[in-house]
Amino acid sequence: MSTADPFRFTTIAHQGRALLGPLSPASVDGLLSGITLPRGPVTRPRIVDVGCGKGEILLRAMRRFGALGTGVEPNPAFAAAALERARALALASDLVVHELPFDAAPLDGATFDLAICTGASHAIGDTAQALSRLARLVPGGGTALFGTGFWQRRPDPEYLDAFGGAEAEMDPLDATLALPAAHGWAVSAHHVSTSAEWDEYEGAYARNVRAWLAAHPSDPDAEAFRRRIETWNGAYQRWGRDTMGFVTLVLSR
Repeated sequence: MSTADPFRFTTIAHQGRALLGPLSPASVDGLLSGITLPRGPVTRPRIVDVGCGKGEILLRAMRRFGALGTGVEPNPAFAAAALERARALALASDLVVHELPFDAAPLDGATFDLAICTGASHAIGDTAQALSRLARLVPGGGTALFGTGFWQRRPDPEYLDAFGGAEAEMDPLDATLALPAAHGWAVSAHHVSTSAEWDEYEGAYARNVRAWLAAHPSDPDAEAFRRRIETWNGAYQRWGRDTMGFVTLVLSR
C-alpha cells in the first residue's frame, strides 16, 4: 500500500463507481422506500452517513426525504466526489461532509432521524460496537440503514489467510439478524445482496485495479497492488462467492 496515500488502492478500485459495495441502485431504493422519516411544517429530517464513500446512498436518502445530510468520510477522494455529486444534484447547501475518521468527527451531542452505515462498520468498531454507537446518534423513534458482512458458511482457513481475516469478525446470517436487539434496535426489513450484485461489484473492483496497473506498470505501488488484487480476486472466485455474504438492515428504535 502506498505510504503517501493509505486510501490509494481503494480509490483506484472504486474508480467510476457510485455505490462502493455489493448493492444495486434498485436495492438501495427499495430499502429506502420502506423507511418513513418525520417531517414537520418547518423542520426537516436529518441524516448522517458514517463512511459515506462518494455519498450515493446519503444523497439518495436526502432527495427522497427532503433531508439535511451529514457525511463522515476520511478518504479525501471519496469526500470530494460526494460534494461534487451533491453540487450536480443541487444538494450542496444541504450537505456537510467531515473529511475525518468517525472518532474525530464533530458529532458529540448531535442526533439524527436516520443513521446510515453500509459496509463501513470497521470505521466505528466491530458490528456490536457500530450498532451501539449508531444508537447514540439516533433517538427513540429513529431509524438506521446498516450493512454488514456475514458468513454464508464456515470460512476455509485458506480463504481467511488470503485476506488476513478471522472467523470471529463475522457471524452467520441468523446471528447477524439477532444482534441488533441487544443494542436497542428492531429489524424492520433486510436485503441480502445477490450473487449478481456481488459479481458486478467484485468484477468492477478487479477490472479497475488491473486497468490502472496496465496504465502504470512502473508506478512504485504497482507490484504491491498487483499482488493484492490477484490474491483478493482469486480468493473471491475460489471461496468468497459462497462464503461471504452481505446484508443491509433497516433498523428502528
